Amino acid sequence: MLKLTNISYSYRGKKALDQISFTLGGENITGLIGPDGAGKTTLLKVIAGLYRPESGQISGREGFTLGYVSQFFGLYGEMSVQENLHFYGRLNGLSYPERTQRIAELLHWTGLASAIDREAGALSGGMKQKLSIAAAVLHRPDLLLLDEPTNGVDPLSRREMWKLLQSVAEGGTKILASTQYLDEAAYCDQVMLLHKGQLLVADSPSRLLEDFPFRIWAIRDAGRERIKWMDKIREVVPGCEVFSKGRDLYILHREEMSVQRKINTLLSSSRDGLALEEVNPLYEEVFTQRFLEADGGKGR
Repeated sequence: MLKLTNISYSYRGKKALDQISFTLGGENITGLIGPDGAGKTTLLKVIAGLYRPESGQISGREGFTLGYVSQFFGLYGEMSVQENLHFYGRLNGLSYPERTQRIAELLHWTGLASAIDREAGALSGGMKQKLSIAAAVLHRPDLLLLDEPTNGVDPLSRREMWKLLQSVAEGGTKILASTQYLDEAAYCDQVMLLHKGQLLVADSPSRLLEDFPFRIWAIRDAGRERIKWMDKIREVVPGCEVFSKGRDLYILHREEMSVQRKINTLLSSSRDGLALEEVNPLYEEVFTQRFLEADGGKGR
């Protein structure tokens, strides 16, 4: 178990981390979620030992092995896939027979076997990330740190990347991965929300959804008139949040019956057959609400 207690770090006079405390090791995959500038990269570098915190302590490092994958490709571009893996295997103290066996396993696991002799710098973005992960888990670390591993890759590659990470976790390596994609919380056993250097909450994704204090309704296919309907809904339901996604409208409010009744009465005058339906909250709404509250407001 790795325990962080009151970790703070400043960069050029600005507080990047502010009294961060949590324990790693209980959950297989922990997602570190937050917007740009939240402090995700700084926190990962502090845990990896690349940055020294100005205050606080990290305990449990004795005999605890780490793997770290930076947000940017950090392997040797002029070396082949196989050469990179042998190099990092030697750095981690693996003998030649150990490296050979482990590299064969990882090449098969990542799907990089056909690219074994290609220069790492010539690989696609997704293949580079797979190679970086393979190099980081060669020595079977206790904890793997990843800084936005799915940044800049297409949706299909994102899904494949998380399948790889889940298989790493199944092999006994705990994972802490940062991301700005809020929907990736679904792949995690625990989610930590980081905002302006502060840890807002650490809990399971399912519990965060359950604790969401708002009800959400949708009006499907509102079409060209959606702006008009947004204004009308705000008039009859003061304090609600109304926004559009594509041709659909979404309404957020803390109450239930009075809101439904007022909006249904409003929609009854529609000639387009518009109807109101309640929908389950998405991670985007749940996390955005937390960030808004952290900024000093009451949220939506």
